[in-house]
Amino acid sequence: MSNLISSPQALSKRKIVAAIALAALCSNQAVSQNVHDNSGFTITPSVGYHTHNASKQGLDDSSTVSLGAGYQFASPWATELTYLVSKPDIANGVGEVDEEHLRLDALYHLDQTEKAQPYAVFGAGISEFASEGVKVDDTLVNAGMGVKYAFNDIVALRSDIRLIHHLDAHATQAAMNLGVSFLLGGKSSKTTVTDSDSDNDGVLDRIDSCPGTAANTEVDNTGCPSRKVVLDGDNDGIEDAKDACPDTKAGAKVNADGCYKMLTTDRKVTLKLQFENNAAAVLNPNDPQIKALSTFMREYPKANVVIEGHTDDRGSAAYNQALSQKRAQAVANILIQQQGIDASRISAKGLGESTPVADNSTAQGRSQNRRVEAVVSATTQTIAP
Repeated sequence: MSNLISSPQALSKRKIVAAIALAALCSNQAVSQNVHDNSGFTITPSVGYHTHNASKQGLDDSSTVSLGAGYQFASPWATELTYLVSKPDIANGVGEVDEEHLRLDALYHLDQTEKAQPYAVFGAGISEFASEGVKVDDTLVNAGMGVKYAFNDIVALRSDIRLIHHLDAHATQAAMNLGVSFLLGGKSSKTTVTDSDSDNDGVLDRIDSCPGTAANTEVDNTGCPSRKVVLDGDNDGIEDAKDACPDTKAGAKVNADGCYKMLTTDRKVTLKLQFENNAAAVLNPNDPQIKALSTFMREYPKANVVIEGHTDDRGSAAYNQALSQKRAQAVANILIQQQGIDASRISAKGLGESTPVADNSTAQGRSQNRRVEAVVSATTQTIAP
């Protein structure tokens, strides 16, 4: 409790606080003539939670109960007098302290047009801490932000968080509050809104999407002319508002989005070269099949090719695997070194004797199996005629 003893400047500080509170009250009265929303007396019971500065106040954090009585002016402003009680424990000690606050606050509502109404709050007051017959008074100022949720014109859920500074103890605490606010005995200053139809089209202004239609114009239920002028700049049958491709050529076939209908064509080139027995040299490096493959790959720069080498079944499997790899690589080297195809687009793969295409028991069959094969394909799209 010794941490709560007032300083010699307490009296002058309380005068300052009183001036702040009086200014808040006067500001509310000054703006009360500006008609804004419901006005009346308010009652707000609340529960909350306070933190304490243990080093300066010597108290632990605690729960609170409070009751506020105020007046909501016909403006964003409100005034509230709040009485709060709490019983924080003495920090690092035995026992508790009776804590009481009496505050005069001003509230400013940032938006009263919605059910959720944010507000700012500030004010000043006095506090008393009592324990075992010792009482210590202090002077406080506070400020914070909160929100009200209006269930109707009378009842609202209210929550705020604020900082409370005790001037004599030089201590600041955080306070969180949750309560229910009741508006009593007031009167509504809300203006009655009369539905109007300024263009006399039979659709009220508040739901009229075209409020300036000419007299005697036939309109739909949104207040807009029922016979719309459809714009189609490229005459493709798709109105401009829905046309994803507004500049298609006259007479072109288009899809539902107004874009060209496309024809998809699949193209491929097949390579099949034979090899001498136990050899990896390409018989004719200028073979038309090699040139056709390289031409195709230049025409379709995104196409890649896998060149597969094969052998007959004479010799060991390991030997044939290596020989088939050499055959595939020999063709790949011609494409890279002589035809100028990027090496990153070509893969050489030896498959050994594993995939024959003919009977290895005959000379003719073995000749057909000593081969390199490749198939490369690409898809093209052209505008439909």
